[in-house]
Amino acid sequence: MPIYEFTCRGCQEGFELLVRSNENLACPSCGGGELEKQLSVPAAHSAARADLPVCTPPGPGGCGMPQCGTGSCQM
Repeated sequence: MPIYEFTCRGCQEGFELLVRSNENLACPSCGGGELEKQLSVPAAHSAARADLPVCTPPGPGGCGMPQCGTGSCQM
């Protein structure tokens, strides 16, 4: 069951709903049924961590990873 973001056209309230198939959706603030599905933005890490890779474009000699030059480098 996916979670979707909506905006109510009646009260302009923004909210998220867990959507099941064949379910009538309503605004939790006003109960209105005229909802507009919003484009969701994926979550991202907000702080750099030492154990996460840092993606930077490779320089002229490749990225230095062993995969570079084999066609499996994702940079």
